[in-house]
Amino acid sequence: MRNPSSILFLFASFLVACGGSVQSAPDAGSGNDSGPQPEAAPVMEAGPDVDNGAPSTTYPAFNVDAPQVVNSNNGPVLGTPKVVPIYFGNDDTTFTAQITTFLDALPQSTYWGPQVTEYGVGALTIATPIQLTESALTAINDTAIQQWLTTKLGSDPSFPVPDANTVYAIFYPTGTVVTLDMDTSCNDFGGYHSSVPYNTSNVSYAVVPRCASFGSLTGINAVTGPASHEIMEASTDPYPSANQAYLSVDDNHFIWELVLGGGEIGDMCAQFPTSFYTPVDIGFAVQRGWSDIAAGQGHDPCVPSDGTVYFNSMPVLTDTVTLGGGQLTTKGINIAVGQSATVEVDLFSSAATEGPWTVSATDAVQLQGGQPTMNMTWDRTTGVNGEKLHLTINVLSMSQYGADAFIINSTLGSRKNIWIGLVGNGM
Repeated sequence: MRNPSSILFLFASFLVACGGSVQSAPDAGSGNDSGPQPEAAPVMEAGPDVDNGAPSTTYPAFNVDAPQVVNSNNGPVLGTPKVVPIYFGNDDTTFTAQITTFLDALPQSTYWGPQVTEYGVGALTIATPIQLTESALTAINDTAIQQWLTTKLGSDPSFPVPDANTVYAIFYPTGTVVTLDMDTSCNDFGGYHSSVPYNTSNVSYAVVPRCASFGSLTGINAVTGPASHEIMEASTDPYPSANQAYLSVDDNHFIWELVLGGGEIGDMCAQFPTSFYTPVDIGFAVQRGWSDIAAGQGHDPCVPSDGTVYFNSMPVLTDTVTLGGGQLTTKGINIAVGQSATVEVDLFSSAATEGPWTVSATDAVQLQGGQPTMNMTWDRTTGVNGEKLHLTINVLSMSQYGADAFIINSTLGSRKNIWIGLVGNGM
């Protein structure tokens, strides 16, 4: 559960991240406003014979080519996950009691089932917490956590023998700094999950540090929000260091994984403004998770749904873009430096909206504070379900990786949704 500052590409107005401060960057609107730029090539204007579609009462009006979180390795999921909470002796027992109350509310809540059932995960149980007498260290890294956990499993009778559905959830107290690779708790992440070999199998575990705040979340919610993220991912991808399950998106939509900072079902929703919410039957903040089914149906892909009408604007990408020196091919559009192409953008919604929404495009490089590699203009910037807009992209320069992401922003009132596309410019 990463801080957005560590993500390759950032889209500013949507960063209510599962791991840190909300960041900001300019909205490109219908073009770019980032100071002097190379002179753009002539823009191809949409002529009168361009297909603009028409408002439709079929919802969604188009077949939605949405990302799918896939189990490409055919790894196992937890059919009946069992979470074992672990608290340290130097923690505040009043605070850990709140964590226990939160965890105990999850299994029977309206929250748990909708986000994991389609991936083969069933009923959740919460074991009696392990209350340790030992104090947590003030600083610990993931390697040391794995060593500590395997030692406990072999020597401490308070730790239940793990089975194929066990997740050990280690809640660190205030004052403990956890490091994972080069990242630091509460600065770069609000939690993570992994697995460690034990005897002849693997054991799933989650680590939740004590952050005073995490994005817009504060206090106990800065713990429960990340914890819900890690529990859903530990259930759908329990052994990421051994035999991965739902770890990544399909190849055709790989750019989504790069932009959003991960391809697990929690990562795919963590950046969106409505992903964290407080269900009445839980009383603490949790995070919605990605649904392949809802995404493919043109509904809000982050479930459970917040009940509003979902709307979005999908670029029609017809080319194959090669990334990583030929290691991966993905869907996008190829445009050579100095050239332009016009992309059809199909507007769809899950039901009638209260009016047209506004569409803009942003160069992902620009959101990192860099010089944009693309100039983008629209024939129109508003529409409704069934209509088609046309985005003309002029490639100004080659990006560092020979490809660049662009973000299509759809805004209606206070609600915002995005779609992610890719331009290959290393032709």
